[in-house]
Order: sequence, then structure tokens, then C-alpha cells
Amino acid sequence: MNNARKNERFLLVSVFLFWFSVYTYPSFLTTYATNTLGAAKTMAGMIVGSYGLTQMILRIPLGIVSDILRKRKLFVMIGFALSIVSAAGLTIVAMLAGRDKIPSGLAEAVLIFRGMAGMMAATWVNFSVLYASSYKGDQVAKAMSRIIVPQCGSQVMAMLIGAQLAGRLGEIWAFLLAAGAAVVGLIIMSRVKEQAPTGDPMTVKGFLEVAKNPQLISGTILAAIYQLVVWATVQGFVQNWARDVIGVTTAQLGFLSVANLLPNTILSHFSGTVLAPRFGRRTVLVLGFAALAVACLLYPRTGSFGSLLAVQALLGSGVGLIMPLTMASAIETVPNEKRGAAMGIYQAIYGVGMFIGPVLGGIVIDRFDGTAGITIPVQGYIANFYVAMVIAIVGGILAVLLSGKRESR
Repeated sequence: MNNARKNERFLLVSVFLFWFSVYTYPSFLTTYATNTLGAAKTMAGMIVGSYGLTQMILRIPLGIVSDILRKRKLFVMIGFALSIVSAAGLTIVAMLAGRDKIPSGLAEAVLIFRGMAGMMAATWVNFSVLYASSYKGDQVAKAMSRIIVPQCGSQVMAMLIGAQLAGRLGEIWAFLLAAGAAVVGLIIMSRVKEQAPTGDPMTVKGFLEVAKNPQLISGTILAAIYQLVVWATVQGFVQNWARDVIGVTTAQLGFLSVANLLPNTILSHFSGTVLAPRFGRRTVLVLGFAALAVACLLYPRTGSFGSLLAVQALLGSGVGLIMPLTMASAIETVPNEKRGAAMGIYQAIYGVGMFIGPVLGGIVIDRFDGTAGITIPVQGYIANFYVAMVIAIVGGILAVLLSGKRESR
């Protein structure tokens, strides 16, 4: 095996462990916060949203600094270290929550540690650019489709295994698994060889030129919209709907995540490599947002575990169509030495969607929960799904308006 092939394998394994370390517990995080720690729905939304908030804040600076220093690997290793601390903190919270008298402030602690996981995820700016550094032009979309396979595949496995551990042995084991994955990932990442980018170093003028790139702008806006929908539903309050309304167990929540992420993983692979070259990016993007809108329309009509699995798969399919194309748009027309800044802008703005989605969802649920003191806010959940549906429709309209001729085919 030549050195380049070996290095790429180290990178792809590191990608797998990178995301595995922060996805062993999101499938039950909101129900854990509300049912075990006693957090209100708005607080649960803030816990989930903190993951996006820290990414939103850090990703542009991380991209710029990595371009200036011409280093990517260093930031990824810092990310793995943050993941270790985050998972260790959540483990300690779980230990304290297992006492007869639960200490106060645990929900706030989870807010901090989940936000720290977002700090780790912010270094995905550096990771994705590190992987894409050897690709140019139209090859970037294909590269992004390839890297998303271990990314989403790891999330499938992490959520499934983590939910099973939490349901059978307790949440603490899912948090410990996350910490272990981060430790192994840090070790493997240390073996990756990095090639410094060539070209002129990043300047203020260069950053402004990158920020005005039309493809970057369109891809970023569309990414923020689909992330908002995802984090208001699948990554936010679908799990509460499943537990409170349908009666799904904690272990089954992992299968719901798999149903969402598996079609996401498969279609992500074909979106940039097969579908977009054949049918055009605009068509694929519109179909993706249409799938999101229909899924949000159908969520309130799910009354069984099987029907909820089907709707999860539909939403995951939509994300799989959209994600690689918006990601490719962010960097494919940007010089390699400035891709850190471009990816920082892209991921920071879609971090807005990751933050606003669950927070907005929590506010909508609390606002439309019907009678005061109601135990299960069914009407609030339904209202949240419909709000997300409208946002997905807006995304589809913008996909038509923002996708230029070059992106259409």
C-alpha cells in the first residue's frame, strides 16, 4: 500500500471515530434531559442547540487561523481532546444523576458539556479541508460524497450502540463509549501525514473575496435551512414524540436514528457522484427539500414505531441528497490555501440552523402545549413539525432561486 493510500485510510478511520465520539447519546439526549434531569422543554432545546451554538461561534475563526498557520491536523487533534473532556463530563453527570437525591444544576452541566462537544465538532472545518486538500474543481463534490459515508456511517453505529447501552445498562455507558472512541481517534489521527497548502497566505482582503463567492453563499444558506429542520425534528424533539406519544423505549430510539442516518449515508454517496452529474444539482436539491417537507407533514400522523421509522427514513433521504452538494459548493471554486476560511463560513452559518432549530422547537412546543400543566404536549409537538415543514418548503424555493446555471447541471 502506497503512503498516500495509507494516509487516506488513516483519515477515513479518524473521520469515523471523530463523529462516533459525539453521536453515542444524541438519540436520547432530550428525553434524558427532561425525564431524568427534570429540564423544561426550552432548556432541553438549549442543551441540544448548544452543540450548534459553539460551532457557529468558532468555525470561522478556526478556518481563518488554520489558513494563516497552514495547519489542519493540529486543530483536529485539539477537537479529539475536547471530545474526551466532554464525554468524561457527561459521564460524571450520569454518575451524579444516579444518586437517590439528584443534585441541582445537572441540566446546566449537560448544557456546558454538550456545548464543548460542539467545540470539537467545529474542528470539522479543518478536518474536511484536510481531506479535500488533494482534490480540485468538480472532483470536490465526489470527495465530499466519499467522506460523508464514514461520517454518517459512524453516526448510525454510534446512535444504535449508544441507545442499546443506555436502554439496557444505563446512559453512563453511552457516555463512556464516546470517551473511548475519542481516545482511539486521537491516537490514529496522530499518524496522519499533513501536506501544507501552497499559495499566498490568508489576508483580510482574501477572506472578503472568499466570503463574496456566490457558490459559497448559496450553499451556506441552503445548508443552514436544512440543518434548522433537522435539529428541530430528528436531532431535537422527534425522540420526545416517540417516547411520550408512541411509547418507544430508549433502546428503540437508536433504531429511529439508524432509520434516519442509513438512507442519509447511502444517498450522500450517490448525490454528488451520480445523481447531480446526471440530473443537475438544482433538481437534486429541490427533491431533497421536498423530502424534508413531506416528512415533517407526516410526523404528526405517525402512530406506531413502524410508521415513525418510515418517516425518519424519508427525512434522512432528503438530507443525504442535500448535504454533499451544499458542502461542495462551499469550497470547490475556492483555492486550496483559502478553503479553511470558506469551510469555516459554511459550517458557522449552518451552525445557526443547528442552534436555532432545537431552541425554536422548544419555544414552539411550550407555546402550543395546550392546557396549562399538561403532561404530554402533543399539540406543541405537532406545531413544531408544521413549522419545520414550512421552513423546508422555503428551502426548496431558495434552492431554485440560488442554484445558478453552473450548479444546475
